[in-house]
Amino acid sequence: MNDAEIPPTAEPASVRAFEPVLPRAEPALAPVPSLPAAPMALQAVTPAAAVTAVRPHKAGRGDIRSAALTLLAEQPANGYQIIQYIAERSHGSWRPSPGAVYPALQGLEQEGLAEQFEGAGAGRKSYRLTEAGRKHVAEQRGRLEALWDNLAAAVDERAVEINTLCEHVVTAVRHALHDADDERYDRTRQVLLDARRSLYRLLAEQDD
Repeated sequence: MNDAEIPPTAEPASVRAFEPVLPRAEPALAPVPSLPAAPMALQAVTPAAAVTAVRPHKAGRGDIRSAALTLLAEQPANGYQIIQYIAERSHGSWRPSPGAVYPALQGLEQEGLAEQFEGAGAGRKSYRLTEAGRKHVAEQRGRLEALWDNLAAAVDERAVEINTLCEHVVTAVRHALHDADDERYDRTRQVLLDARRSLYRLLAEQDD
């Protein structure tokens, strides 16, 4: 039997062509009222270590090691992040230098308590606890956490509030000077000079 002699096959109903389905029109959304342009959001800036009302913490022997262990138990981190976490957790009273943090991390690695791995960012090494490190933290948690308890007890909440105000002032200055003209620079400078003058006047009244 050749192709011409093959009888046509009826197409099953399940595969017959369907009517094309047109997309349903979505109801029109009400226009959003226009809002005045907001100033560009700038990230809050923490003042330098010297600009702080919180009394600096004098690190004792093993403090950085204890801090690094407890922080790495929460999440992996690189040396810079460890410094940032310590500063945040201590409300700015303790900002260890890289020259103190990185040797401590290397010491944990030599003890087998931490290991390096490729973290986020090109060429940036991060640290995480090994199984032995996690076991060590679990066994010594009370002693390790005592460091943070002591730091919290030593911080004056009034000084923390002043630190927060300083951060807000620095951020406000950045906003004020963003795309500022000469007049805005002069006015911002005058506000800061007046604040400084008022603080020195306060000091002079205290000395009298």
